[in-house]
Amino acid sequence: MGNTKMGFEGLIYYGATGSTASTLLENTTDLAYNLDTETGDTTVRGDSTDIPIATEDVTELKVSIEWTMIDDITDTAYEALMAAAFAGDGVAIRTKAHSTGKGYDGDCTLKAQEGMPLNGSATTQFTATPSRSYGRAPQLRV
Repeated sequence: MGNTKMGFEGLIYYGATGSTASTLLENTTDLAYNLDTETGDTTVRGDSTDIPIATEDVTELKVSIEWTMIDDITDTAYEALMAAAFAGDGVAIRTKAHSTGKGYDGDCTLKAQEGMPLNGSATTQFTATPSRSYGRAPQLRV
């Protein structure tokens, strides 16, 4: 088979803060590793013979990891993540684009959004954002 990877090959792990996450989250559907930037204006006047062209440089990277899990009360990982989210506790998160791929490694805080559709499984969408409060600097593509 070719070098193209499929979305289901992406992996996400969780664990205790302070170390690389090692517990695979199998009860996940969609997974997204998001990178955004904050920029600062670097536009200059120049010699005033032409209209300035707006320029900017990156001043901050914004990272978030989003994934959806089926609401399964027998899933200990799901229950642990829900407990952490509702207590405001951190967790370690590790993602990989595929089994040998690169991804995020670091400690995070969690947000949880519970979905209860009329025609479908109850789900929770988690959003993890980096935190330095637990002694590890986030690594964005390792």
